Amino acid sequence: MSLPVQEPETLDASAPAAPEPGGLVERVHAQLYDMVLKHEIPLGTPISERQLSLQLGVSRTPLREALRRLEGEGFIRRNRGVLEVRRITLEEFLDLLKIRKVLEAEAAALAAGSIDPATVDDLRQRLTQLAEEEHPDNHERVSLDLELHRTICAACGNETMAKLIEELRRKSMLFATPPAPQDFRASVAQHLALLEALSAGDAARARQAMADHLDKTLANVLSRLLKR
Repeated sequence: MSLPVQEPETLDASAPAAPEPGGLVERVHAQLYDMVLKHEIPLGTPISERQLSLQLGVSRTPLREALRRLEGEGFIRRNRGVLEVRRITLEEFLDLLKIRKVLEAEAAALAAGSIDPATVDDLRQRLTQLAEEEHPDNHERVSLDLELHRTICAACGNETMAKLIEELRRKSMLFATPPAPQDFRASVAQHLALLEALSAGDAARARQAMADHLDKTLANVLSRLLKR
């Protein structure tokens, strides 16, 4: 659910954060990070400290420190003194997707047969349920997409590759707020085909399924842009 827009607020970058209980800033940073990836904080919308503070149940001090970290990581930026989630260009998005295709296809091949069957079954059931809904929850669709790709990275056995993929995916999510695909069931079918290959331990099929999925993701994005 998107946050209501409140009055623009800015951070005082010169004011150091006061000490907070251990781990609080890390927790808030992780929560904000996921909110950005899931577009719960819309791109290009002024960020309200007051609203976020109430929603996350924390004081302004750890919130501001977490926002500073996100700004340093390139997720948010200052636009005329106001903080907002950064939006990347189409050219950046296309470049990122090309690199993702190479790395994520290989990660899928490496993860084939290595994912816990219970995890595969859970993702399969939730994806199947999503496909059966007449009006699917787009937030759930995005969450499942993130969870599936992260599961593959965690099982690929290459920590460096996993970190690179996570960085590329999080940057590509800054292109545009993703609406449901024109045929969301086709997107779910791609994920289910990928899961089947992973579950069967078929590295070649998993590699191809991931490559096909990312090709179709690109085609879907470009199709929407051409219709504007």
